[in-house]
Amino acid sequence: MLEALRAEFEHRPRLGRPIRTVTEGGQRIELYSTRIEGDPASGRPAVNVVFAYAPAPPWPPTVRIAAVVPEDPPHPQP
Repeated sequence: MLEALRAEFEHRPRLGRPIRTVTEGGQRIELYSTRIEGDPASGRPAVNVVFAYAPAPPWPPTVRIAAVVPEDPPHPQP
């Protein structure tokens, strides 16, 4: 799942919802979040992913995944 997301970031590094942009050490860093749907049949929950995109320079454009948080499964209603 994360390998597929990493490959997607190579083509669309600004995938998801922008959270904010910060400047660190003179470099602009954009923070985003995105959601990957779960698969109830296999028991895989949906996950929320937070990642940072540094467009460049001084280094090549970089995407770093900061957090992967699984969603709680839905609870049956009584």
